[in-house]
Amino acid sequence: MLSLEMNRMLTQVENGAPMGNLIGRFWMPALLSEEIAEPGGPPVRVGLLGRRLVAFRDSQGRVGLLDARCPHRSVDLFFGRNEEGGLRCVYHGWKFGVDGACVDMPSEPSSSPMKDKVRARAYPVHESGGMVWAYLGPGEAPAVPDIELMSLPASHVYASKRLMRCNYMQALEGSLDTSHLSFLHQMNLMSKDVFGVGDFQRFSDADGAPRFFCVDTSYGMSISARRDGDDDTYYWRVTQWLMPVGVLVPTAPGSVCRANFFVPIDDRNCWWYRIRYQPERPLEHEEIEEYDAGDLDYSRRVPGTYESVGNKENDYLIDRDRQRTESFTGILSAQLQDIAVQESQGEIVDRSIEHLGTSDTAIAQTRRRLINAAQALEEGRLPPEADAASQYRMRAIAITLNRARSFDEAAALAQLPPA
Repeated sequence: MLSLEMNRMLTQVENGAPMGNLIGRFWMPALLSEEIAEPGGPPVRVGLLGRRLVAFRDSQGRVGLLDARCPHRSVDLFFGRNEEGGLRCVYHGWKFGVDGACVDMPSEPSSSPMKDKVRARAYPVHESGGMVWAYLGPGEAPAVPDIELMSLPASHVYASKRLMRCNYMQALEGSLDTSHLSFLHQMNLMSKDVFGVGDFQRFSDADGAPRFFCVDTSYGMSISARRDGDDDTYYWRVTQWLMPVGVLVPTAPGSVCRANFFVPIDDRNCWWYRIRYQPERPLEHEEIEEYDAGDLDYSRRVPGTYESVGNKENDYLIDRDRQRTESFTGILSAQLQDIAVQESQGEIVDRSIEHLGTSDTAIAQTRRRLINAAQALEEGRLPPEADAASQYRMRAIAITLNRARSFDEAAALAQLPPA
């Protein structure tokens, strides 16, 4: 458990909170490229770490991420006109480029030097993997992290996102929690096996108490969970935590790789970015589609939004009859199962009343790591992980190995050669 004070340190990200300052020091997904696909198209609202931002793709195809408040009189630039290389405020016509420079100030005399002195707050961006990444920290942005999915051709990567109405941390903890696979997703017969689960599911179903081996790394943590396999093998799932909010999710060798990022919108909401990628070839249709077999698409989203049709208001479309016969939960989408349990904990979990077990080893270690890093930053010490761009050369794997092989051998199989 955590004290109330430590829980606040872990979960609060708004208004200059220590954890928000820490997360802002790392590159993170800010929006999907598809949200601003058209050069010169309408701007979109972006919420990150409690900040109101606006993103747009100018007429030359460049992406800008600006503070939503016009520096003139704080009018929301979401209502602005995206025209001729900049975003123009509709109140008095001030126009700003993707770098925040004021390129036109028609409400002031042409002889005024004011235009050259005023800037909108602009944030560094990088576009790859179907996403626009942003750096919200102070000073010069660090190098873009060398995560495998960020260097692949567009045909090899598919990124999507969902709104989660809860604090980022409980969403992140769900992705670090390997033991829940034996229960929450058990007998999820409606899901298509496009991620190479195959026979591995029976090992998860049979052994609900994996043994954990968690090793701190320069990028975050390598989390190896060992279950009994066949008579002479163990089933290993090696998860990679990319500090602060990224997780590489284990899949079988040769199958589709997966990554999750849980990006705080504010203290009570976050975006769940789900990325599927295949390093060796373009993704196939069934590897891209977000659907489940059966008569309904339980993973579909509300039109015009990134919120699932199944949500808190309709109990995530739980089907009690199917819970008795087909699915452990009766919620017929693995994605909705995760959203349901994490949102059901409340917007911000009170971790002072919980009781952790050995299956929560990775979660406890992650919490300590984040809290220690945020406290260090408050004392003026920048955590080295914030500039670990070259240290992300790994994958997450699910694999069976002879019982004579150790956990460090399993973790070594997830390492990639230097770029």
